Amino acid sequence: MTEAAEALDLPVPTVHRLLAALQRHGYVARDDVTKRYRLGVAAFELGKRATASTDLQATSLKVLESIAAESGETVLLTAISPDRRTSVCLERVESRKPLRLSVVPGLRVPLHAGASQKALLAYMSNADLHAFIDGGLPTLCDATITDPTLLERELRNIRRRGWATSYQETNLGLWGIAITLLDSRTNPVAALGLAGPRARLPKSRIPEVLRVLDEGARTIAAHRALTTSTQMPSPGSSPPIPSTVRSRPRQKEKSR
Repeated sequence: MTEAAEALDLPVPTVHRLLAALQRHGYVARDDVTKRYRLGVAAFELGKRATASTDLQATSLKVLESIAAESGETVLLTAISPDRRTSVCLERVESRKPLRLSVVPGLRVPLHAGASQKALLAYMSNADLHAFIDGGLPTLCDATITDPTLLERELRNIRRRGWATSYQETNLGLWGIAITLLDSRTNPVAALGLAGPRARLPKSRIPEVLRVLDEGARTIAAHRALTTSTQMPSPGSSPPIPSTVRSRPRQKEKSR
């Protein structure tokens, strides 16, 4: 503790409080014999998550490029930020068409607004979801969902069908669709999304876009030992992808 205080140029009592807090959360552990500190299990798990995100970016880039080429729109790979309130863009491939969606890696967006964000929020634990809702649902654009009851209903619909949509929830005229990548415990790892101006993404294109996005999501999942939200069982409803989308469009689905 004294060495840490000297290295940080902080008083020993301050360092003691900091280390005690880190120890409570598992980020450091103290040897009972030597009284020295080392990294804890939580720090190891955090490092594993960071490595997984980096590896996911590297293995997904070619898939994102393929989806962008086939769809003609911007493709995004998004994950939950450490604050558990926002998403962070890990990777993106921009559309080559004149009207583009300018999203840079590192951009953060609240989890209740936009297709990729809702695709992540829909598969978070109940505790995390309720904590998020209790923190407030600010308005970002015309159609941002700010009512907790409506948001929970929207998330149930996303889990039922296996994909999320949005319309003008983050930016005027912007439309999006996203599929969730899940680990073995069905925790959200990332969202694979596609977004563009509403003029280029009418309802009639939903089956085509879903097919391309679903194939890409399954390719990424197969390489990372993950599963996709479209592969999750959906009791009481017909399989959303690929059979429903490829055989007949969902005429009653509304994009927000």
